[in-house]
Amino acid sequence: MIKAKLWGQIVEKLADLNMDAKEKIIRVKSLNDAILFKAEVIGVKGIICLENKSNEESEIVVKKVDPVEWKKLR
Repeated sequence: MIKAKLWGQIVEKLADLNMDAKEKIIRVKSLNDAILFKAEVIGVKGIICLENKSNEESEIVVKKVDPVEWKKLR
C-alpha cells in the first residue's frame, strides 16, 4: 500500500500533469505511455487509473480500479 496524499485533480491530458504531482498519487482516467513517462520524470509516487493503455514497465505503482471505486476517490 502506498501512503501519500491523493492529488485532487484528475489528469485527463499530458498538460494537466505538472510539478504539483511530485511525491503524490495521481488519478488518470486513461493512462498512456506519455503520461506514464512524464509522471516518472516528475517523481509521482503512484497512479490510479480507470484504463491502462500503457505497455511500458515502470517503477511507479499503477493501480487500475473499477468505475464504482473511482467514484469513491476524491
